[in-house]
Amino acid sequence: MPYFKGFACFGCRAAYRPDQDLLLCPACGQLLDAQYDLEGIRRDLDRDRFATRPVGVWRWAELLPVLDPAAIVTLGEGDTPMLRCDRLARHVGVRELWVKSDASNPTGSLKDRSITVSATKAREFGYQVLSCDSTGNKASSVAAYAARAGLRSVVFCPEDTPTPKVTQALFFGATLIRVRGHYAEINAMYRKLIHSGAVHWYDCGTDNPFRYEGKKTYAYEIARHFDWQVPDRVVHPANGGMSIVKTWKGFSEMRAMGWTSHSPRMTAVQAAACDPIVRSFHAGTAEVAPIQKRPTIAGALAGTDPGLLGARTLVALRESGGDAIGVDDSETVEAMTRLAEEGLFIEPSGAVAIAGLRRMVAEGRASPDERVVCVVTGSGFKDFDRIAERVTIPEGVVKDYDELLGAARALQV
Repeated sequence: MPYFKGFACFGCRAAYRPDQDLLLCPACGQLLDAQYDLEGIRRDLDRDRFATRPVGVWRWAELLPVLDPAAIVTLGEGDTPMLRCDRLARHVGVRELWVKSDASNPTGSLKDRSITVSATKAREFGYQVLSCDSTGNKASSVAAYAARAGLRSVVFCPEDTPTPKVTQALFFGATLIRVRGHYAEINAMYRKLIHSGAVHWYDCGTDNPFRYEGKKTYAYEIARHFDWQVPDRVVHPANGGMSIVKTWKGFSEMRAMGWTSHSPRMTAVQAAACDPIVRSFHAGTAEVAPIQKRPTIAGALAGTDPGLLGARTLVALRESGGDAIGVDDSETVEAMTRLAEEGLFIEPSGAVAIAGLRRMVAEGRASPDERVVCVVTGSGFKDFDRIAERVTIPEGVVKDYDELLGAARALQV
């Protein structure tokens, strides 16, 4: 039986049926929040039953906003690795550090968690085209899931989006529209297009309340990994903040169902050059004020205005007793290098989580005694040029076995 009961508006609290094709609240234009019969799930389904199902986002199907299981579009996303990293823990200064690597998702980033839900809803509603605005990762994911579902895709990206990201989207068959301007400007134009009714595309972008729900599977996966004993803190990179909002929702749902006894402190990390959430969090405001764009190596986090999501992110951070911090590019580069020493190839926008935790411990804002999960959100292949410029390929080439033997002997200790 479906446990998804519909939506409630964060603003006017209007309620909507679960079968309605919605983006923002029709009454007031605010974000919508999916509602579930949590008491029914608690009554009917044992938490350990979920753990015995096939791995992936859809093992939690009853907690996702889908009415027709036959419509599910999946590439095997979710249940990404949780890696204990003791050397990295010593580097950042905490007792126990786990890295959750969403670089292992099918298209190499966290976006697959939400786009699997978007593509599924597009099928339920009968759309033929998926669309989104993106700094790159979302575009790749939308293109892949559209291909998997047999649908078309149209993606809008800044003209300076990293080549590997747009190449991936194009290879999956997307129509790419490159737009001049920074991401907040592109987002405003894209949202105006979608809400104008000029196109009949299924929006997988900022306003889609269905896709948001895919991100809360972070919480379920983390709790299940620790046998339902949640960590002290979860650290996540933030652009708009959706992952923070929905991971917190997942932890809150588990507490409401009696699956866990407490929740972690949610912590958002942004690039210091583009940190509107950090600034507003520490200013104590209820809304996030836009800022001017500045360049950063963490291109996927280069959002200057999180829009409606910003306010929800501040709520999640404050309700959880969490924090928000910005890191410089030099700190991000060091974090990328430290992750590489653990065998993890992570793009700058994912590595900021490690840099942020280290700074928080150094500033006394996180306890050295904590158990922490840092989510790293995208593969290094997503921003390959940024990493390639930091290594040197040897110019010399050995020509025969004798030269190879000499080169090997020179390396002997």
